[in-house]
Amino acid sequence: MKVLLLICAVFVSFLGLAQPRKFRAPLWTTHDANVDIVGASIGFIPRDFTSDTSLIRTYGVRIEAFPLSFIYFMSPKSPLSSSNAAYFDNLKGNASQLINGLNIATGSFEAIDVNGISTTIFMHYSRKHNGIALAGITNTIERGNGLMIAYGGNEVYHGNGILVGTLFGNSTNTFNGLQISAANFISEKGSGLQIGIFNSATNFRGLQLGLWNKNSKRSLPILNWQFKG
Repeated sequence: MKVLLLICAVFVSFLGLAQPRKFRAPLWTTHDANVDIVGASIGFIPRDFTSDTSLIRTYGVRIEAFPLSFIYFMSPKSPLSSSNAAYFDNLKGNASQLINGLNIATGSFEAIDVNGISTTIFMHYSRKHNGIALAGITNTIERGNGLMIAYGGNEVYHGNGILVGTLFGNSTNTFNGLQISAANFISEKGSGLQIGIFNSATNFRGLQLGLWNKNSKRSLPILNWQFKG
């Protein structure tokens, strides 16, 4: 009997702590808790700046206009994971927002997951991005699949697809696909095609086209290749 009463007490406590998810349509704010928004969601401050750790899910269009987005470039270091352990720990955690559809922001700098299209005026950071990511300055993505284009450049921890950067180049830890920029880097492992002024790749399988190309086997101008270890 005591065991049964204990189980009942724990169950009732759990129900009391649980917060049911709310449904909102067609327009709502992301500054809410445990809400699913179908239509358009609007925010003004990254939720990482608040104490709310609940997940906001948007099915449609998410719009965030943060007045201080332009200072993101002053961050002392990249938010990208610096090791495999940190990378997987970060992706195992909960995202602050999940966007299925279109993400429009002045700048994103929180743990968001996007399935669809992101357009960011300044800098864009996300944990996971599947689809198209367009940024005025840089895309910084933990795990990206699809097309990623940024005027400044792209920084992707693990990616598959196409990277197009202009000013600062493309920097990746592991990447499979096409990289086009003034400078392209793969620090751990990759495959595909690199096109740029300078290309560098470790444990790479594919072709490099540029003024100077470096892989694990050799360094050559114009054309370099590696198809075997």
